[in-house]
Amino acid sequence: MKIIDRYIFRSLIKTFIFITISLQLLSIVIDLSQRMHRLESNHGSIKDALIYYYPFWSVWLANTFSPISVFLSVIFFTSKLTKNSEITALLASGISFQRITFPYLLSATIISMTSIMINYYILPIANKNKNKFHYQYLLSSNYKKKYENDQNVSAQISSKEYIFIRNFSREKNIGKYFVYQKFIGNKLIYILKSKNIYWNKKSKVYVLHDYIETTIHKNNDFFVKGFYKVIKLSLTPEEFLPEEYIAENMNISELKKFIDIEKRRGNKDINIYLNEFYQRTSLPLSTFIFTILGLSLSLKKGEIGGNIIIGIILSFIYIFFIELTKVYSIKNYIPPYLSVCIPNIFFGIITTYYYIKITK
Repeated sequence: MKIIDRYIFRSLIKTFIFITISLQLLSIVIDLSQRMHRLESNHGSIKDALIYYYPFWSVWLANTFSPISVFLSVIFFTSKLTKNSEITALLASGISFQRITFPYLLSATIISMTSIMINYYILPIANKNKNKFHYQYLLSSNYKKKYENDQNVSAQISSKEYIFIRNFSREKNIGKYFVYQKFIGNKLIYILKSKNIYWNKKSKVYVLHDYIETTIHKNNDFFVKGFYKVIKLSLTPEEFLPEEYIAENMNISELKKFIDIEKRRGNKDINIYLNEFYQRTSLPLSTFIFTILGLSLSLKKGEIGGNIIIGIILSFIYIFFIELTKVYSIKNYIPPYLSVCIPNIFFGIITTYYYIKITK
């Protein structure tokens, strides 16, 4: 690595760290000012939020928006070089534009690989702490009431097994009017009903009270009644009533296993989890696109402030694009893998256009 490579590489990494930290501090101040009333109404404190929430929230924010931070860092640093005619001097000395691109790509590689590792294994740990605090202290009163209310359960355990529960309480792990059905093909062969069901979290079993078992035969049905019965099911309450953020809390291996289970169950909302799975790789890889795009835009003579404004506008368009394709994927209009690729493909085309234009 030559002196110019080391200079660009070090300067880009330093600028990236500076912009990332600055954005985190600014975001925390803005977010805290907006959530202060809700935090106090849920009997939380600013001190607790700063210790148990915002450090983990910052990990999520910094890693999720690292491509945007890289984009702004490249624009800020390269615009400064262009304004001081340093890029012009390098090109005049015989160094090609493609050669100047090398330290930028090296920086993007380091940041991207680090981001992938964080996405796969470290971010889920941060998300567990972030989401735990969020659901305890930062939910709106209406949403909290809806979340804590008893919910009806209708779940497919496997291709042959179904369960139904009326008014299951997340908080107490108790439900009413439990029904378990088993089929062979389209034929119902077994039914288990009970007035009450309780999930024993410690023993990982369900306890039924006042139950009736019905085994259906060709000629006659066989009934068994009882007051108390312990059963094991392949689903826990966390699985048949999953938290909205359940996928965020899993590392990449756990998430893949969870998705495989949900596919076997025939979960119609599987795209929510597939979006999370694919996005953990697609977002870090977009760092390369934004690095080259930022470099191409910044080589055009102009004020640093103007280039940064363009960068911020394009960043918001990218974020909007991601959220838009997610919605279309959840509604089953487009496959999940395509929903995370479309924003990168779109900005990849823009980047290629500007890169070819600047090298001519």
